[in-house]
Amino acid sequence: LFCRPPEIRDKNGSMPGFANLDNLLRLLDDDSEVVRKAVQEKLAAMRPDLQLHLSQLQRPLTVEEDRLVARMLEPVRREELLDSWMRWRWLDSPTTQLEEGLAQLSAFLAGWKVSAANLAPRLDALAEEAFRDGGKMDARELAEWLFGKRGDPVRFRGNSKDYYAHQNSNLFWVLDTGLGNPISLCCLYRLIGHRHGLHIEGCNFPGHFLARVVVDHKLYLVDCFNRGRFMLASDVARHHPAANPGMDEIIREPASTDSILLRNLRNLEEAYDRAGATSERQLMRKLAVRLMED
Repeated sequence: LFCRPPEIRDKNGSMPGFANLDNLLRLLDDDSEVVRKAVQEKLAAMRPDLQLHLSQLQRPLTVEEDRLVARMLEPVRREELLDSWMRWRWLDSPTTQLEEGLAQLSAFLAGWKVSAANLAPRLDALAEEAFRDGGKMDARELAEWLFGKRGDPVRFRGNSKDYYAHQNSNLFWVLDTGLGNPISLCCLYRLIGHRHGLHIEGCNFPGHFLARVVVDHKLYLVDCFNRGRFMLASDVARHHPAANPGMDEIIREPASTDSILLRNLRNLEEAYDRAGATSERQLMRKLAVRLMED
């Protein structure tokens, strides 16, 4: 009444046993679809500890093995993201909620080797470096450290050459390359500042996300995409080309975690649409729908 799973043999006809990851990897491109399916299921089962198992190999993955593992784990990773999405809602502050939501999205964008848990240590290290170099900084000084003032190094800047690339929304990629879009750079500014008690918020400005800070009792909007430019909020509300009666309200009210994550998802949906990546675009839309319905 019960069917035994098909035996998996390597290309020499011997049984590898699923405990032997090296032998399992040799079956990634096996001619049998049944064998490949069984390998995929085993990799999915090993997923939480797969990096640990791989670190115990006596050799690195080849480029082709890496590609095949990524392809096999792609549907698993999609389901993981769908299952874990909205768990950030359970956290106790808007900034920790934002960081967790961005970590989930960034880990998915970064690939199968990266976990959402990897983001916090990267941000901790950058914050430690910033405040070791700059000492006790206010929000303006932190913006100068991150985005560069005249004559200083620019650690992070807007990716104007490839503005719509989906990786601009991936904080791991932003940390690695120093490039991002307006919202990812503003979020980085906020998350680094938060680690040293700076109150930095988002401004859901139409067409170009901005940060929002108070320095010397004055409200400023910060354009992190354009070298951390500080603008008096009152001036923006009066003189910006997009100024309208609703502009004061947009500037006065900080962007919520929901609105920031939703804007991220819409950016990703547009990026994937431009790239013709239909399944990824649909995944981002599903996440957006869940956020709006929650």
